[in-house]
Amino acid sequence: MELLLAIGARAPRFLLTGRTLRDQGLKVTGMLLEGWTPQQLEHVITGRPLPHVVTASVGAIVARRPRDANTAPAPTTARFPHQPDHAGTGSPPAPAPERVDQHALDRHRESQECDGQDGLCGRPRRTDSALCGECASLVGAATFNRTDR
Repeated sequence: MELLLAIGARAPRFLLTGRTLRDQGLKVTGMLLEGWTPQQLEHVITGRPLPHVVTASVGAIVARRPRDANTAPAPTTARFPHQPDHAGTGSPPAPAPERVDQHALDRHRESQECDGQDGLCGRPRRTDSALCGECASLVGAATFNRTDR
């Protein structure tokens, strides 16, 4: 999850939160254990721009990229622009990752994410509510179905 949060801090359009962050964190951890490097995973996620017209959630788009990349074994000879070649004479090593301003990230999430499911929903809020459409409909259905006797 730290890798995904760092990617989201560098490129906010790729920021994952809530359940999507947790699920993809598990997927990325598995890929790291299989031999993928953090640089390779970042390239897989951010190497292509998001579509001009997003018809699915950004989380779904970002989640699909590692899943598609993981259909083959972990790359051992693939080089990315910031990775040195095997002889050690390639491009210089990547600079240290930027420090993540966790407080700014938390404030952004608090103002943008649904408060449903005890704060674990993570979907974008509706403009007129503290909840997303799904959680708002669940709360509405629970209120409607409750009978006061």
